[in-house]
Amino acid sequence: MKLPESVVVVTGASDRLGRMVALALAARGAKVVVHCYTQTGSADKTVALIQERGGTAFRQAADLTGMEGIEALAAAAVQHFGHWDGLVNCASVFRAIGIVDVGEADWQLDQDLHQRAPFFLSKALYRFRKTVASESPACVVNITDTGVRRPTGSRPSYYCAKSALEGQSRILGVSLAPLVRVNAVAPGAVLPAVQADEAYFTELEKRLPLGKLASPEDVVDAVVFLFENDSITGQTIVVDGGEHLL
Repeated sequence: MKLPESVVVVTGASDRLGRMVALALAARGAKVVVHCYTQTGSADKTVALIQERGGTAFRQAADLTGMEGIEALAAAAVQHFGHWDGLVNCASVFRAIGIVDVGEADWQLDQDLHQRAPFFLSKALYRFRKTVASESPACVVNITDTGVRRPTGSRPSYYCAKSALEGQSRILGVSLAPLVRVNAVAPGAVLPAVQADEAYFTELEKRLPLGKLASPEDVVDAVVFLFENDSITGQTIVVDGGEHLL
């Protein structure tokens, strides 16, 4: 897929990895729909950063835990830019809730955000692409987690949902072909969420086969690679310094 002049929706693009992905795609010429839920100020900052660097973007707020928000975001790219070529499902919640404490509401939130929203957004992209002629397929990249390969007991609901998202990437790689390619990137420890993560990251780095943590930029590079290579679908690229090998 040629990124210049393409239109890409990036969910959860108000900060952290989602913002970095949005900036990288815009730097390569893509027009970006910057999605957020409640962090509209941070999402507007992402848009401003893109525009300051000569790119094109606009912000769309939507609650992706319900179909109304999913449908509104799916419609936004075409309404604003008249076209839609790509999707990065980066929106996420990362909560340490053990099996004793996890409730149905916690489970449902993880399933809604990490599995249902990517599924129906991907379906919406497929339906749009059926209406237009294109030389290359559209592209979906799902952000998963290397932890599904060696999960801890701290986040069973989260890991179940992210594991299902990797399976979804393979299944939709078949179901949406040849109009849409679907792949995933599974980051390791790249961005600490809380201060306690920093000590864990330091300890983990000493044990990694490559002797260093993957950087957020490494993850972003993998996303861009999947957009630009039209021969890859149904795959997951693990970017974790070898953490999955431990």
